[in-house]
Amino acid sequence: MTRTQKIAIGAVAIIVLVAVRFYSLSDISNESIRLHLHLLGSSVYEYHDKTGRWPARAEDLAQTSLPVRSPYWKVMLDRGTNVIVWHDDLKSNPWDNANVVLACQNRGLLAWMGRQWVCWGDLRTEYIPSKNLRAKL
Repeated sequence: MTRTQKIAIGAVAIIVLVAVRFYSLSDISNESIRLHLHLLGSSVYEYHDKTGRWPARAEDLAQTSLPVRSPYWKVMLDRGTNVIVWHDDLKSNPWDNANVVLACQNRGLLAWMGRQWVCWGDLRTEYIPSKNLRAKL
């Protein structure tokens, strides 16, 4: 094996390792975002179940199980990493709100690249182009 071949094999190995590490980290960050958006969306319905009203501000969600399930939820909202869309006219059944945005990812590398995670009213999470999200807001 020539020196050039060894260098080429080494370069390919490094590229593969970097790609595997990046995609593993990307998967972890995607799952983290999805989890937190789902928790935010669930807390909207939990608040409504407890009070009969829809939450209008972050402090309302502090009365739900959200602070226990996601200790950093308030920091993420305050920094604008995640955003809740406050509605006062949702239906009690999540399935009836399938086309309504409850929460979305607003910051970070993934959002900067033109796609954002969204939690829909039926608590589905989806990774969509930012322009599609803007059209729904």
